[in-house]
Amino acid sequence: MDSTSALKFFGFTKQEAVVYTTLLRYGPQTGYEAAKNAGISRSNAYGALAGLCEKGAAMKASGDAKSYSAVPGKELIRNLRRQCDKTLDVLEKSLPDRQETEAPYLTVSGFENVVDKAQNVLDEAEHHIYVSLNSHEATLLHDALCRATARGLKTVIVSDTDPNVPECIYHFFPKDAGQFNIIADTSTVLTGSLDPELSSQCLYSKNTNLVRLMREAFVNELELIRQREEKSNE
Repeated sequence: MDSTSALKFFGFTKQEAVVYTTLLRYGPQTGYEAAKNAGISRSNAYGALAGLCEKGAAMKASGDAKSYSAVPGKELIRNLRRQCDKTLDVLEKSLPDRQETEAPYLTVSGFENVVDKAQNVLDEAEHHIYVSLNSHEATLLHDALCRATARGLKTVIVSDTDPNVPECIYHFFPKDAGQFNIIADTSTVLTGSLDPELSSQCLYSKNTNLVRLMREAFVNELELIRQREEKSNE
């Protein structure tokens, strides 16, 4: 960035920036002289000089000659710095705080709708899946779980019966029917009930707090499983 570009950043026009540096380089000048030395038309030179005076970057001498002098560079820089500080102070005091919006909690109702949502969450996952569910729910979601492992996703399943999903990581743990939990990519959770005889309903969200809580609960469940396995092997 050269001096002309820097001055334009502070609101100077290109002609004003050129004429200002010309005044610094050649000293006090009339409009005619400034136009000649800057290589611009006389009308543009006079317009630039008027603009420089308004911006406090040039001063007009009294008398018949009507010559113009540049404000020293260091003085202009101090003035611009003060103006910037004032502007930043205004912004700091007047700009409203950004309102953070968390992802909502969405309720899905109806057996078929819950099954569809669970399958969609599994199908849309890109990295890893953690699932805790009863053998009944595992059967309903079996094909979607197989598709996940076929895509190479790390798939951890906690259930009361081996779901027979190739390449999954299976952990046995007693599970009551009617409640399932799915965490996909550590960004999406689906938790609820899935029973065709009762009112099936689930909660779907990408809310970071809920995802964190669900993940912690799943990690705790895996730790309980590990402890049970260690005791059974003693």
